[in-house]
Amino acid sequence: MRSLVLFLFLLPSVVLAQAIQFKNLSIDNAFKKAKTENKDVFITVYTSYCEACNMMQEEIFEERKVGHYYNQHYISLLIDANSQEGKQLVDEYKLHDYPSFLFIGQDKQPLHLFVGNMSENEFMKSTKEAKDPNQQLYTLKKTINKNSSIQDLSEYIYVTYRASMEDPEILTAFLNKIEQDHIEIKKIWFALKEVTIHNGLHSKALTYVIKHAREIEKQYGTKEIIQTINGAAKVSMQPYVEKKDIKGWQELMTYLEKELGKQGETLNCAYNPTFYLNIEDYNTAYSKMLQGVDILKDRNQEIKAYLYRNWAWNIYYYYDESDKVKTGLDWINEAIKVHPTCMNLETKAGLLFKNKEYKEAKVLAEQAVELEKKENVHAMLAHTILQELESIE
Repeated sequence: MRSLVLFLFLLPSVVLAQAIQFKNLSIDNAFKKAKTENKDVFITVYTSYCEACNMMQEEIFEERKVGHYYNQHYISLLIDANSQEGKQLVDEYKLHDYPSFLFIGQDKQPLHLFVGNMSENEFMKSTKEAKDPNQQLYTLKKTINKNSSIQDLSEYIYVTYRASMEDPEILTAFLNKIEQDHIEIKKIWFALKEVTIHNGLHSKALTYVIKHAREIEKQYGTKEIIQTINGAAKVSMQPYVEKKDIKGWQELMTYLEKELGKQGETLNCAYNPTFYLNIEDYNTAYSKMLQGVDILKDRNQEIKAYLYRNWAWNIYYYYDESDKVKTGLDWINEAIKVHPTCMNLETKAGLLFKNKEYKEAKVLAEQAVELEKKENVHAMLAHTILQELESIE
């Protein structure tokens, strides 16, 4: 009985130790404790209205591996950006994206910073960078200059833009020094990718990526190119969508065509419909998709397959008219000819279901489910369709 009581008494502390243990201390007292325990200080700066902040606190910080590492190496603080101490940190470190993850040595010298919502693996990868002087943002700031090597510049650019900060002078030096064979060096590509996503479509970094797309695709695959450009498009599109600024968006599309020619025209095909869907102008969005089909006639099959799939998904998600659903089926059939993937099959299944072709929809949904493990994706739409069909049957 005594052993059982002792076990139950100890159990809460064991469970709690699995998560990051944030201390209820002032910043000054945290540094005193850090010095006593020979640890550094980790500060998460958050806001009450930040969904990503809540996700990180409720999910990632609760993971055993994360908690074990941080409790071993840091005195951790959780500080609201709008509190008195939070405002001081925001001013001192020029924070503007949340959550911000700040690492400071026990001597009160800043070491590293990164920001944003991420998976456990991504968070721990960035965490380990905070212990490496060659990857620490504030350590690199002390030594980097425009005459630094391309490798050193790439390391600095990567961590700077990962922290949602900017350094236009060093960025220009970095872009000027990149040569074609540098793309093969992963740290240089990672830096270029990070700054491209951060700066959006209207940037020299994106222009470089587009003009060297073949080399990048050969080295890292089509998915890397798509993820990078999609990330840049999301950053660029958001302010225009929020303001419903059609004129500003059209000017950006015109700039892309002028700057990148045929490739810029392809980007217009990719993102114009998305913009109009986001501002709920569905008629214009559909007309932009139809225009895109005509423009893409002489493009390669990979590009066409990718965009046809996106447009077919748009039709499934936003439109109910039978003629549009039929057009969506034409597009997804073209995409499937090139890539009979899980995502393409479930998109076609969705359109068939909407068109009340239930038998055919079931066959394709089942095929998509069979492929999901092989392709390491979750065929959510396919599962939903199969559930709906069960209720109908």
